[in-house]
Amino acid sequence: MSWLVDTDVLSERRKPRPNLRVLDWLRDDAHSIYTSSHVIGEIAAGIERLQGRRKMALQEWLQRLIKGLDGRILNFNDTVAIVWGQQEAEHERLGCAMPMPDSFIAATARQYNLTIVTRNVVGYQRPGLRVLNPFAPFK
Repeated sequence: MSWLVDTDVLSERRKPRPNLRVLDWLRDDAHSIYTSSHVIGEIAAGIERLQGRRKMALQEWLQRLIKGLDGRILNFNDTVAIVWGQQEAEHERLGCAMPMPDSFIAATARQYNLTIVTRNVVGYQRPGLRVLNPFAPFK
């Protein structure tokens, strides 16, 4: 199985007291982890809100992350845009529309048949999406 990792999971490594379950999951599944260009943008925006050494350290970390994910950062392209449009119409029809950032990530996961890995399970519980919460104990 392959995974589309959300911002909260990728950022866990940089926390002062990271969740060890998440770190273990990231290490064990490193070969099958993907993310979206939107997630990279969310991380970059968060870093830009900072100043000083912390900002510089996180900018360096982000560059290492991007390099380490070589070929596994999926862009919002024309094929994902078509899936997004179909997904938006479907969710609207069902009365379960998603916030724009999450809907871009969801469409990317759908296009590439990936499971979304996030703590925000509720935000992604929609028809056609698979979600894993690595913060929760595995069954």
